[in-house]
Amino acid sequence: MPIIDILIIVAAAISIIVGIFRGLVKEAISIGALLFAIWAALYFGPSVGDVSQSWLSSEELQMWFGRILVFAVILALGGLLGWGISKLVRLSVLSGMDRFLGSLFGALRGILLVAVFIIGGQFAGFDNDEWWLNSRLIPHFEVVAEWIKVMAPQGLELITPDEAAKSLPVDVPVEL
Repeated sequence: MPIIDILIIVAAAISIIVGIFRGLVKEAISIGALLFAIWAALYFGPSVGDVSQSWLSSEELQMWFGRILVFAVILALGGLLGWGISKLVRLSVLSGMDRFLGSLFGALRGILLVAVFIIGGQFAGFDNDEWWLNSRLIPHFEVVAEWIKVMAPQGLELITPDEAAKSLPVDVPVEL
């Protein structure tokens, strides 16, 4: 078995184990908090960054200060919320179901993470290397990677090398 297949299995197994230990409730709250933190940081960060005008002269630094602050505060609050609710679930009769569903969530997360790494490998040009072509698992994850590329919002087409090369402000002498 190629080493890349072993690494894929290990990555998926670790994700499943983490899902079992954390449970679905904590996993779902942490993912929700992360998504909300990203949105809030992008939306409210510039306004929050205005409080730093007295010690940060650059408007861009102020904006990023605000974004990082909003992001960190929401992640911390989401972590506290997840911790509290997961403690309540652990004390209830739903603990076993929470862990089982957490393992399914971990499996899904593992599949998506491996697919994202597959996209990165394709972007880096590894998809023509011998170790890539000899893998028995990569073709299965390439299907998921293609699905991610299709489902990505407009503007994220830069995840394919040829589209990235077309968007550069300079001419690229060779086709990627």
